[in-house]
Order: sequence, then C-alpha cells, then structure tokens
Amino acid sequence: LETLQDRVPPFPQETAIRLVEAALGKPVAHLFVSFSPPIAAASIAQVHKAHCLDLDGTERVLAIKIMRPGVRERFQRDLQVMRFMARVVNALSPQAERLRPREVVEILARSVTMEMDFRLEAAAMSELAQNTKDDEDFRVPRPEWELTARDVLSSEWIDGTRLHARADIVAAGHDPQALGRTVIQSFLRQAIRDGFFHADMHQGNLFVDAQGRLVAVDFGIMGRLGMA
Repeated sequence: LETLQDRVPPFPQETAIRLVEAALGKPVAHLFVSFSPPIAAASIAQVHKAHCLDLDGTERVLAIKIMRPGVRERFQRDLQVMRFMARVVNALSPQAERLRPREVVEILARSVTMEMDFRLEAAAMSELAQNTKDDEDFRVPRPEWELTARDVLSSEWIDGTRLHARADIVAAGHDPQALGRTVIQSFLRQAIRDGFFHADMHQGNLFVDAQGRLVAVDFGIMGRLGMA
C-alpha cells in the first residue's frame, strides 16, 4: 500500500491554478510570489509549494493542498456500490450481519465527507497544535486560514526527512529508535491525555525536522475519544 502514498499521477498545473483561483477568489499571481508544480500527489489531493509576502515584506513558504477535481463524485459512486454490497452480504448470509457491514460503510461515508472539506482539516490542525504546543518532540504545521477554503488548504511548509527514509534520518544525525518511541508516545499522549488524535500516522504522513522533532502532516483522518 505504500505505493499509494504520494505516488498517484498529479493532475495538470493549469487545473491546479484554476481550482485555487476559484476557491480563493483571486488570481494565483496576486496570492503568491511563486507557485510550484505539484510536489506530491495522492488519491484525494495534491500538494504544491508556494511563497507569499506579508504586508511587512516577510516571506512565508506554504504547502498548498488542492482537492482533485471530480473526487467527491467518484467517492459517492464508490459508496453507493459499497452500500449495495453490504445489503447483498446481509441478504445472502444473515450471519455476516454480526460484522455490521452496513454500519462500517456508513462510518466510512462520514469519514470521507469530513475529508472532502479542507476547512475541517484546518480546524483539526489548529486543535491538535493547541493540544501539543508544549510537547517538545512533536509539532503540527500552522494552517493559513486566509488562504484556505473547502477545496484548498494552505499551511506552513515543512522542511524535513520522511520517516520511511531511514538512511537519510541516520545521515542527519537522528536516532531511528528514539523516533519510533516518539511516534508511539505522541499517539498515546494525544489519545489518552487529549482525547483527540491523528488517526493516520503512517510513515508517509510523518517528517523529522532539523531539530529532531516529529512533524505530522495530513489531518484528514482524526480520532476523538469520549470521556466516560
């Protein structure tokens, strides 16, 4: 499944620019000093690197995540097929109902609906960042709300090493075993201490920055534990 992580063919640059302009209501040239070709592409979205200037002349480097065109419609078709198959399974094998296939499909449908609105992802980034602000070994990129809409998410650009690049991690002077412990401890802190956690912490969504901190990206799938 690692081949599905940021290795899907990107959609054209012209399409990306058109989608950003439609979502943010301004030409890309007015929003950014530079706007790169796609850096990474996955099944739901792709990411571009952009530079922008604040009013005081300060330059910011941003990651611009853009929803794939037509992805909502494809997901809805897939969900309809899954709903049909769940009903078929129940009709042909009532014993299979103990696995709750129809409930599983509806849980997936709710999760997909949340992933299809990047404003919800930006809100998740903000909440997780607030919860973990005092964690010295873990951090969350800052979302840029003024450059975020339903189909476009802008956030702080992360310079770091992918967690699956072990040789690069070692070459940078970081301890892979210590990072492994940080992954587990970060998840447990979020889940047990905060009740709100990153639910997709695979190696494609984790970086190591120059200070050796774990940096998470892609907050489309989050988990929340209720307090009894």
